[in-house]
Amino acid sequence: MRHLLISLTQYLAKGLFGLSVIYLLQSPVLAQTVTKLIVPTAPGGGTDALFRVVSKDAQRFIGGPISIQNVAGAGGTIGLAQVINSTPDGYTLAGVWPAPVTVVPQTSKVPYTPSDYIPVIQLSTAPYIFCVRPDFPANDGKALMEELRKNPKKYTYGTDGLGGPAQLAAERIFRTQNIQTVDVPYKGAGETIIGFLSNQIDIYVGSIPPVLQHANVGKAKCLLVSSVNRNAQFPNASSLKDIGLAKEETLLWRVILAPKDTKPERINQIVQAYSKAMKEPDTLRYLDESGESSAVLTGKELQDKLTQEYAAFSQIVKSLNLAK
Repeated sequence: MRHLLISLTQYLAKGLFGLSVIYLLQSPVLAQTVTKLIVPTAPGGGTDALFRVVSKDAQRFIGGPISIQNVAGAGGTIGLAQVINSTPDGYTLAGVWPAPVTVVPQTSKVPYTPSDYIPVIQLSTAPYIFCVRPDFPANDGKALMEELRKNPKKYTYGTDGLGGPAQLAAERIFRTQNIQTVDVPYKGAGETIIGFLSNQIDIYVGSIPPVLQHANVGKAKCLLVSSVNRNAQFPNASSLKDIGLAKEETLLWRVILAPKDTKPERINQIVQAYSKAMKEPDTLRYLDESGESSAVLTGKELQDKLTQEYAAFSQIVKSLNLAK
């Protein structure tokens, strides 16, 4: 686990965050070949990191450089809308997580529908993780549930946005246990971890990478994951099976979307490039160190998954009185 911070530092040192600057300053001919991947969340979170690592490998197979651009806000819908409104040539893509696709459109009015984009490829999945500070009066998932249940509305938890997937993951669990807590929304896991470390919130609920380095040095105590099984990076954190809530599993996924009317030939090129990248040593190392699992899906299988998840989240959103 301690190697993740080192790995991320190495990736940054190689210029991942400066790809767009490097390549866009080159000749006009080269600039035309740049693939722009808009990640609609703030820098520093798990979604941002995953797409940067995989895209670094993918650009060797896609026929040109890949520029990562963060466009945060409104649960990821601002960045996704920007992609949808771009020229459908397949050179402006979105790297997303569930929020702007299967969650926020159910709680807020958004300027797009599922028919406005093409699900290109799913790269990975991972659980959400629940972490507290070292002095929190619980040391495993069951004790966490009991402490929260005994103290209604005493504790706050931070997530990646109001009505976002992290909140839904948390509330799926809390509601089965008659737990009342206060959600504090941020603009992504990168901001959530800052709020957690600065004592703005009591519980971090988000992806694994932002909190991993802090857990390794004793600044966070991670007690529960939102998956059926335990996570290799946090083997002592309880799983939902451990606390008798296996049916309440919620997984975080990373998917690339393209505007509708993008040509099938370009879609296939993107699929091939990222499929190959998911097998590269740097990407596999990052997945292992960050608690992610490779889970490549494409075509109808991916489309069906998103449709089914939208329907499942609809019930949760309604139960929380968050439906638009």
